[in-house]
Amino acid sequence: MSQPTLSLEETAPAKPIESPTGLILQPWQKGGLLVLVLGILYLRLWRRKQVHTQVCSHCGKKNPPHQSNCQKCAAPLMRVD
Repeated sequence: MSQPTLSLEETAPAKPIESPTGLILQPWQKGGLLVLVLGILYLRLWRRKQVHTQVCSHCGKKNPPHQSNCQKCAAPLMRVD
């Protein structure tokens, strides 16, 4: 019984994968970038959630953070961290 001969020359050679930007990231690099971006977004949200006291520059009264004018003298408020 004779076995058929197999030839590898009949298949076309595989093309190397090319990136349109020329930048190819490894999976661990993609994961690191994702963690970095999520960390930055978390820090931005955390900073926004902190309560900022509004202090009147004219009379010195402390006001809630949502106020734009003083409750006592109606002067514009400055934010103090």
